[in-house]
Amino acid sequence: MKEKYSMFRFVFASLACCLLAAALITGCGGGNNPSGPTSSTTAAAAYDNFPSNATGSVTLNGLLIDLTTQNLINSTAADIYITVEYIGTSYKKTIAAVDNRAFTFFELPEGQYMITVEDKGGVYDPSNPLIQELSAGKVNISIPLSPKTGTATTSSLNFFATVLDGSLKNPIMFATVDVTIENVANLTFQATTLQTGEFSLLGLASGTYTVKISKDGYVEVSKTLIISDKIMFGNQEIVAADIATFKDGGGTNRTGYYLGELLMSPKFTNTGGLAGILLDSDKNPIPSTTKLDLIYLKTPKDPVGPGTIIPNVKPNVLGYVSFKNLPAGEYVLAEANDYVTPTINWTASATYDADGNISGWSFTPASKLVTRIWLGVTPGLVTPIPEQE
Repeated sequence: MKEKYSMFRFVFASLACCLLAAALITGCGGGNNPSGPTSSTTAAAAYDNFPSNATGSVTLNGLLIDLTTQNLINSTAADIYITVEYIGTSYKKTIAAVDNRAFTFFELPEGQYMITVEDKGGVYDPSNPLIQELSAGKVNISIPLSPKTGTATTSSLNFFATVLDGSLKNPIMFATVDVTIENVANLTFQATTLQTGEFSLLGLASGTYTVKISKDGYVEVSKTLIISDKIMFGNQEIVAADIATFKDGGGTNRTGYYLGELLMSPKFTNTGGLAGILLDSDKNPIPSTTKLDLIYLKTPKDPVGPGTIIPNVKPNVLGYVSFKNLPAGEYVLAEANDYVTPTINWTASATYDADGNISGWSFTPASKLVTRIWLGVTPGLVTPIPEQE
């Protein structure tokens, strides 16, 4: 598998260099539509909610794959654009693909992005949104596109599955799904799990695929998908009875084969985790601008009392927060203090039983609490944040 991936990276780098050189020579970044979107050059600091320490240190290279041919797209009728959006901010760039098959973004700030692809020529369906954590340096990705209905081969099929925490059975969102096509080119493309834990693979042609799912804090899962006269996923045969409807990452209704639930085991041993979506009273995600304190209490009767263990945390645009490597104990999320001009937004006071012993801790005002209840974290597990009533 490592040899195949190394070969893919070599092919990726060679093709990307050639296509990038073509783009620089023509000076149009693909140039299929001179009046189409252009890359934004506004400085990072001008965008809302942008991290003050963010630097433009990422180069993102990408290839676009036609899933019915299992090769790079080769269409002069397509007119493909790629958009990257920094999650939680207004930072957004759109560029045209070079020859409808490759793209490069320079000097992107580090962070979590949503990457989407759209064909204005109408040959290919839009891609599923891809959530990608971009770190400093060069990042190589590849994105699959399916020909629109009527142009796909009769053998192309849709698949979907659900990724769950193996301990708590709650959905795992934003897990990375790497799919390797085991053919001459040894191409790999990516997908991402949604808020529901689902991911979809659209328009797969006959062949053998390796599906690898990874997420920080979890043990990697890898399975083989074989599409031939039979469909095998691992040692399970997928049959007509498994066909169902689902929504892809863009919210479009699809029909495809359900591959079932894939369980991921937490990696934590001496520590635990906390994750979930924070909603307001109207069941909407709390704003991504909200600053939060993660407050820790060793035990409910700890005479030392609660204190902030991680300050000034912000959820993403979906209201999602995730913490890992937390010591065992009790946790609550509260509205953060103002760290520019420090003020006390909340205070904690002990409550006592009839014998005068500490029975617990309460907050004043209680309205500053976001989770409202203490959440117990156990080593080896990720505790889900429940929906607040």
